[in-house]
Amino acid sequence: MAALGYTHLQALVQKHLPGAAEPDNEQTMGMALFLERNYWDNFETAVANGITKAIKGR
Repeated sequence: MAALGYTHLQALVQKHLPGAAEPDNEQTMGMALFLERNYWDNFETAVANGITKAIKGR
């Protein structure tokens, strides 16, 4: 992921932690970034597994 700006990090906090008590602190933004990266890593794995399953015909 490219370098993220402050506004992008705020958007990720709103997406992943909508009820955060302190949405602008470093820890909250770090957690939101972790959750976003984890989501896309899991998505990538699921797509790869789906493609493998389709190719094998099971």
